[in-house]
Amino acid sequence: MALSYFDKAVIFLLPILVLQLFKDQTVYLSIEYIYSVTIVIIPFLDLGLVGYFFYIYRNKEDKRQIVNEVTKIFHIVYFILFALGLGIICVHYYVFSIDDNIIYIVSRAIFLSTFAFLSSYYRLKNKPERGLYVTITANVISLIFLFIYVLLGLEFDLWVIFIGQILFCVLYFFKVARLIILKWRKQYQNTQIKSVLKASILFSWPSIIQVFIMMYIANYGKINALEMMSLNDGTLLSIIQRFSMLVQLTHGALLAFMIKEIYVSGNILEIKTNLLKKYFAALVFSIFCVLCLTIGYFSFNDVHYDLNRLILALTFIIGYTFIWCFTSYLEVYYSRENKNKIKLYLAIINAIFFVGILNISGLGYLEKITAAMFFSTLVTFIISLAVLKQRKYYLSK
Repeated sequence: MALSYFDKAVIFLLPILVLQLFKDQTVYLSIEYIYSVTIVIIPFLDLGLVGYFFYIYRNKEDKRQIVNEVTKIFHIVYFILFALGLGIICVHYYVFSIDDNIIYIVSRAIFLSTFAFLSSYYRLKNKPERGLYVTITANVISLIFLFIYVLLGLEFDLWVIFIGQILFCVLYFFKVARLIILKWRKQYQNTQIKSVLKASILFSWPSIIQVFIMMYIANYGKINALEMMSLNDGTLLSIIQRFSMLVQLTHGALLAFMIKEIYVSGNILEIKTNLLKKYFAALVFSIFCVLCLTIGYFSFNDVHYDLNRLILALTFIIGYTFIWCFTSYLEVYYSRENKNKIKLYLAIINAIFFVGILNISGLGYLEKITAAMFFSTLVTFIISLAVLKQRKYYLSK
């Protein structure tokens, strides 16, 4: 947990430091744009293998064999992903333009997808801290380069933020390629890649679409900030969402720590009260800390935003973040039960309300986005509770 929070602190700080040190809102919003587009893309990259990993682990007797088999399949998937990513970058530079930030989007997407798998792998091996070494190293490298640029007075370039991730992707590709080439006949040729990936897609496709919808809604404002908002409004939205990310990171760290116990132990319809209480308490505490940090940041920087708009945006985004995290925690139980379609239906309902509020509200663009995020997620949370009750889930004593 300590390593996880250190890692998340570096991730959180990098874009804020760029804004503070270089005072360029356009560059800051470009970083947030890259981060947001990447988060929307990554649900599709591993073909649901990360989510399926825990499910198959729970339902197979030979745990060690399953871990080894899925790991080898991921190596093949990574090799293909890297090659496709390299092809997309070449198309951008030599055929037709796709996105000026394509190299950063591709490298970050592959990096996050790999980190998600390694986190699951080491969690099932009861060594969760090892997965964090990857992202900590990559982010600390970027942090070091950032300070070098500041000390030398160099003009900022986006590659500074993503250099650690690009290096990891390249080095990991060479590692995977070497393993596949040297051990293809003995280990990789006989993997059940087609059957496992088919089962993974059948198991995960509702979750993949659901996560895509939820991530697109969560990042809609930041993706469109440079085109649809003023620099001040876009920066205000992005900064509050970056601080609220600390709550989501707390959620992610807690869930990564608890997920094996949630999946493997207990009755299929049982929600463990002790885990739920710990999760809820940590989430509430993180929200309190984020509110203090956010208010302190705006006070310290003496940023001249309209106070009413700032309070409204802060209330809606923090409220949205809390509800989103708690809903995501409860949705793990649908995956454990192999009822991922329920999560998809909830995401569709969320999207319908989100689009509806965006279109009928007469508020400003900033207010419309934050209100739509909050109220659409609140509706989804209420419906999710009703579904859990209808399916006769119960709290353990």
